[in-house]
Amino acid sequence: MNIDSFQEMRYRVGGLWVLSLLLVLALASFPLIRELENQVIDRFFALRGTRPAPPELLIVAIDEPSFQELRLSWPWPRSLHARLIDRLSAAGARLILFDVIFAEPTDQENDSAFASSIKRAGNVILAQTSDYTNERLFSRAIRIRPLDLFAKWARATGLTMVRPDGDGVVRHFHVRLMGVPTLPACAVSAAGKLDLPPDYSGLIKFVGPARSIDTLSYYQILDDEHPVPDARIRGRIVLIGRLVQASPEPLGQTDLFPTPFFHSTGVNTSGVEILANITHNLFTGQWITEIPAGVKLITCLGYLLLFSLLLAALSPLSGLGALGAASLGLLALSYWLFSALDFWAPPVMFVLGSASLYTGNVLLQYLAETRQKRWLRGAFNRYVSPAVVESIVKNPKSLELGGREIQATVFFSDLANFTSLSERIPPQDLIAFLNQYFTPMTDIILEYRGGLDKFIGDAIMAFWGAPIPMENHALYACEAALKMKQAIVGLWETWRLNKLPLLQARMGIHSGPVVAGNVGSRERFNYTVLGDTVNLASRLEGANKFYGTAILISEDTHRLAGPAFLTREIDLIRVKGRQAPVKIYELISRRGEMELAFLDVFSEALSAYKNGLWDRAELLFESIASLDPPSKTYLQRCRLYRTEPPPRDWDGVFTQKAK
Repeated sequence: MNIDSFQEMRYRVGGLWVLSLLLVLALASFPLIRELENQVIDRFFALRGTRPAPPELLIVAIDEPSFQELRLSWPWPRSLHARLIDRLSAAGARLILFDVIFAEPTDQENDSAFASSIKRAGNVILAQTSDYTNERLFSRAIRIRPLDLFAKWARATGLTMVRPDGDGVVRHFHVRLMGVPTLPACAVSAAGKLDLPPDYSGLIKFVGPARSIDTLSYYQILDDEHPVPDARIRGRIVLIGRLVQASPEPLGQTDLFPTPFFHSTGVNTSGVEILANITHNLFTGQWITEIPAGVKLITCLGYLLLFSLLLAALSPLSGLGALGAASLGLLALSYWLFSALDFWAPPVMFVLGSASLYTGNVLLQYLAETRQKRWLRGAFNRYVSPAVVESIVKNPKSLELGGREIQATVFFSDLANFTSLSERIPPQDLIAFLNQYFTPMTDIILEYRGGLDKFIGDAIMAFWGAPIPMENHALYACEAALKMKQAIVGLWETWRLNKLPLLQARMGIHSGPVVAGNVGSRERFNYTVLGDTVNLASRLEGANKFYGTAILISEDTHRLAGPAFLTREIDLIRVKGRQAPVKIYELISRRGEMELAFLDVFSEALSAYKNGLWDRAELLFESIASLDPPSKTYLQRCRLYRTEPPPRDWDGVFTQKAK
């Protein structure tokens, strides 16, 4: 990763960190989060299923079968409850809890019998509750306690109330409500098991849905004909309460509540069963501990920061995969903590935070890429063709500082006699002249999918095959060169009107390996090509003046593109700064566009020249010298070599001493 990429990642991570902080704070106060967390834990309960019934508990149900068997309307005579206490006590019940309020007196006989049974048992815990009154101008809570006649002999009295969550589902227990111990807390305290802060609360670890705890009907305990075995009661905490679908009291409310299992079963759970679950939790010390709100916020913030770092290093598609894996991992971890360790760490805030971060990251990447593409188009659309610009935009990594070796074709051109022209005309006119010349030349380079590297005075450097690989780079370069040659002829009329000389362009083309990439500082750089291929193309441009040609191409370019064009071999030369000789060709036109009769004569003359037949070569070159500038060059060489022959080991290579 280079410094620019590292800086970009830092900015993105910083932006995501701020986003994660705002997310955590927003999600923490968003009511929907709590609702979703409740939905998740309910699904976890359903997935976990029913656990074995607690052996220390027994529910004695005031249920429909008992109403049918006893044939009594509610409230039942307290002498009946006295018989129940005596029977449970005789069977060895550890504690007897009534989830029934005995706040009003009845007749003396029944009340005395009930009080006496409570006294004899010594292990009865009675219930109390609160009645809320909400008026337009005021509200109040009235404590409803058992009669003193009963309370003074009871082991304890506790609140029998449950407090549902905001969605109406009972999930939490409390050791005390309104400063008063709850019925389960009194029971477990009487059993010597409870050692919790008075304001403690937690999540109820439900054994299962309704009827998951061992239950007997009220009438079964009193049935002398079919008595319940003492072993079914001995040593157990017995809870007595209503398990009926309708209230036994006129205008009374049913004692039924939805619990986490309601979504999977559709069945409410009675209040006494909920109290039994809470009693079991406190008795065994095994309830579901919730992660503290502050710890959850800090943990979520830390997680989202780490996830931000991960997202910043990934593409959107990879980030989506990471989001999916992270979300599944969070759900799996949360469920394992819930089912195996009785620890509730809700994953909703983490998952939603991750999804929001992913969305934010994609948005930041989109904005960054949009800005980068805009910059790339602005930086390159004047120098390379639109198709190449779009390829660069799709693969901007190809423009990282540095280079890579590719096969390309390099082009150089220069105006003959431009130096003398520049000395004769004012600078403003010279600039106008160059602009007039460079404009069509640049358009042609871009038209033929080339890349404009630079202007050097009146010279042009261009390349084909970079930054996007191109199969026919040599063909495109040759096509462009011929088109540029024609375009210069088209400029002559304008130059003639401005009384300017009709300049010709010399062009050199060579194909081969180059190192293509951005060269310069990290703040300012130029995309260019470097290497021996570039140097040779430049030398071929200069070699034109020795032969009077307009376009010279190397043997490598001729091999790649030659069959499509009319060309002729010009020479085998060794250019300055390069030891290896190179065979060069003149690019004349597209094949079939013109016929030059003297080319056959030139070819025969060149063969005689290579074989040292100077007289024959001179005769042939002289016959076409008036039509063909290269023949003039060879005519001079033949006359020179006839008087000063080259060495015997001469290989036909002509060494250029100048550029």
